[in-house]
Amino acid sequence: MIIACTVNKRIVVTIDDKTNNLFRLERHSNVDDTYLVYCGEEHGFCVVDEENGILPVGVKADFLDNFNLEDDVLYSYRYCAFDAENPAFEDYQYSNWIKYGTQNAMGYTFGNYTVPTGKWGDVVTADDLRYTYLWGTDFKATNGQSYTDEQIQYFIDAALTEIERELDITIKKRKIRYNATERQLEKGKDYDVDESVYDFRYSRIARYGFIKTRQKPIIRLHKLELLSRFIGARDLTKTTIIDKQKGILKFLERPPKPSETSRGVSTAISMYGSETLGANLFYAIDYDAGFETSDDVPADLREIIAKQAAVSLLNIIGDGLMSGFSSSSLSMDGLSESFSSTQSATSAYFGARISQYKDDIKDYINNNKYKFKNRAMGAL
Repeated sequence: MIIACTVNKRIVVTIDDKTNNLFRLERHSNVDDTYLVYCGEEHGFCVVDEENGILPVGVKADFLDNFNLEDDVLYSYRYCAFDAENPAFEDYQYSNWIKYGTQNAMGYTFGNYTVPTGKWGDVVTADDLRYTYLWGTDFKATNGQSYTDEQIQYFIDAALTEIERELDITIKKRKIRYNATERQLEKGKDYDVDESVYDFRYSRIARYGFIKTRQKPIIRLHKLELLSRFIGARDLTKTTIIDKQKGILKFLERPPKPSETSRGVSTAISMYGSETLGANLFYAIDYDAGFETSDDVPADLREIIAKQAAVSLLNIIGDGLMSGFSSSSLSMDGLSESFSSTQSATSAYFGARISQYKDDIKDYINNNKYKFKNRAMGAL
């Protein structure tokens, strides 16, 4: 067995061996899949080059690595017998991944995460999943491969999108602009979502006096205009009250009535009748939706996103740790040993934790869905 840990800007590698033998030690990082071999104090970890005298140097049980380590990079080690010729995969023992440069895990569950300036941030960090929601779970498969932070981040992003859809809300901040392409706005800089204009319905406006945006919660309203095919635009931004959580814009100033000929509306559509008013008026809305940064996401919502990501990871990691294995037994000279796992053809290795997390997610969504989205109602 081999274990790596960070101590005082160094990585300590411990090989569980009491024979005092020499071992061939190799290292690789999550930014480079090549395994580099330890070749002594002068060369550190590098590619073996016999012609230039760069040869492997044996190490013993405890090893202190301070050779060209980079901050915030994950490292993993493996070892085999020093005298092994052309060692194969099965000749090695593999260590855990260790992050250099940050001794403590970083995340909201550790109280030390800070959103980078100018960024939205991470609603859940890879360390939150590794060491809190998947506490005690080995992220290394039977073939020695381990999950990287980038792979974990993929499932975090997917979980965030899934919870957004379940609760019908926007979590990660998005700049929403109407007809952005036609206005020649730059995606990623001026806008994130290109939204079409909203249809005008006079009967709805006359009765309720509000419009419901397609995404919520609203962070801020930049522009609200009533567009007409004939009389240009009418700015309603300053005379609108915003219900940010529900994504509702309430008008203090009502739009013109069809009978108000002084405004030109009735005149413009008179040859077709007032019924065509809705086909000639539209709402153009520029707004930002979601939460300002990941710090603003409620703690209970953050936890559900983390559990959703954890479920996806547990399904894959469990299979990688014990793929296709259910039970085994061994008997020899009157002694017997048997082992059974919870895994089967229809049950995951971490089935109990997956089931619990799924129940937590389901209960949260059922209890909070109307906190974030409007209740659907109808009448006959």
